[in-house]
Amino acid sequence: MKTIPLYMYSLLKTIPESALPVGFQFRLFQEGDEKHWARINVSTKEFSVTDAALERFNQEFGSHLAEVKKRMLFILNEEETPIGTATAWFGIWEGRVIGRLHWVEIIPEYQGKGLGAPLISKAIELLAVYHEEAYLKTQTTSQAAIHLYKKLGFEPAILSEEEKEGWSFIKGS
Repeated sequence: MKTIPLYMYSLLKTIPESALPVGFQFRLFQEGDEKHWARINVSTKEFSVTDAALERFNQEFGSHLAEVKKRMLFILNEEETPIGTATAWFGIWEGRVIGRLHWVEIIPEYQGKGLGAPLISKAIELLAVYHEEAYLKTQTTSQAAIHLYKKLGFEPAILSEEEKEGWSFIKGS
């Protein structure tokens, strides 16, 4: 399947509830967690090496660490090791600053264990503290994630002909 970037949008009127499975917990970013963020993103193949992930972290978040501490979530396993992350960030949408669900990742060994919906729900809850609406960026090759985003209140936002084509590849869109 052709990889096409896609956008989704939500008014954040309803915060979906989804319980975190027993043995897992949430916590916000703490000093040094950029290493965990990088490790998680390398494990999901968003980056091939840790240095590239850390460089991206610093580019996107380095000058906003006070905000990161309020907006970046981690899921911890029973050993209190971060195994998933999502950021209730912000971005420009149609010329204005709104919320952005950003960098949702769970390391492969923990995928399929019922962690995605609680992670996204908690991030949406955080987004709603700061924003009335939010968007996210995904791609045609992330169909399972797209279906989860739809279930949790995000809808396709078709901003171009390429995206219209991309959404035609998504079952049930």
